Amino acid sequence: MRYLSMLIIIMSAWAAMPGHVAARSLISVADIAEQAIPGVVNIRTTQYIPNKDPALDLYQFFLSGRAPQNQSTHAVGSGVIINKQGHVLTNAHVIEGANVIEILLAKSKKKLHAKVLGVDPKTDLALLKLDGNVALTPLDLGDSDALRVGDAVIAIGNPFGYSHTVTSGIISAKGRVIGTGPYDNFLQTDAAIHPGNSGGPLLDIRGRVIGINTAVSNEGAGIGFAIPINLAKQVSRDLLMYGKAKRPWLGMVGKNILSTDDIEAGGAGDIGIYGIIVSNLIVDAPAHKSGLRIGDVVLMADDQKITDLNQFQRVLISKQPNGKVKLKVYRRGKGYLVATVTLEETPKAEELPQERDLF
Repeated sequence: MRYLSMLIIIMSAWAAMPGHVAARSLISVADIAEQAIPGVVNIRTTQYIPNKDPALDLYQFFLSGRAPQNQSTHAVGSGVIINKQGHVLTNAHVIEGANVIEILLAKSKKKLHAKVLGVDPKTDLALLKLDGNVALTPLDLGDSDALRVGDAVIAIGNPFGYSHTVTSGIISAKGRVIGTGPYDNFLQTDAAIHPGNSGGPLLDIRGRVIGINTAVSNEGAGIGFAIPINLAKQVSRDLLMYGKAKRPWLGMVGKNILSTDDIEAGGAGDIGIYGIIVSNLIVDAPAHKSGLRIGDVVLMADDQKITDLNQFQRVLISKQPNGKVKLKVYRRGKGYLVATVTLEETPKAEELPQERDLF
């Protein structure tokens, strides 16, 4: 009996160890879904398309005696309630071109209208504000940087209009670049995601939002992508305060090192094949004022090794205008140099040269 009691104590302590599989298995997907669903909204948009043939409008008016009617198209998506003030985070493409945005709440089944507070096309994020004074259940926002490949996740959304559908899977990969823009840094998941899931949450096993579901691969099932919540938190703060995302600006053009020829062209044949080459600079922009010159090879930014342009963008997007970034560079004939750049806010597009990979 004494040995049995000791065995029970040992097994109880083993199961209670932090992060142990036995402890994790006690978490139910059903419990997480029940807790999270009230914080997920279904979005239905309406876009009015005016009749482009005035003669046809006039003919219809005389024929039927009724004023011509605009055509309309509809789309569905999802969103995440992020606070009790009624702010909803979703994808920019979900509400693009919408004249009317309707929000369906899960718990009360109420339909509300929403207005757009800000849109950031470069990260495909948008912030909405619900009209009306109703009780809301916001979701907690987690830490996407703490995720590991293989972590269990849950997706909730409105696929094909099927309200508050729940699917589950794992984090299949991190830092995916899928060619949607300069800030590609997607979480990949095998949780089922379909049209209509866009803008909805990807949740960890504690019910915290760790991603905003955004896209699926056309090449096969089980490959979905979500924007990391750490990026979404930063962008949503800017959208709430300024109505746009404020981004840091270097004023330089870079290109990836693809071969030893590129390295020789940058004058850094002895440093190994990594980094990005400064191929152009805007005079008196932050990079130029810090001492960077065309031909320099950027090797590190804030002690992070730079492997390509996408990774360099991911370092910069975490900064604020008026912040600083420390760059380690290699320059032909000079060796290794350190430049501390004081960042500025990105100017308007019409004020910039139309050149690819301009930071």
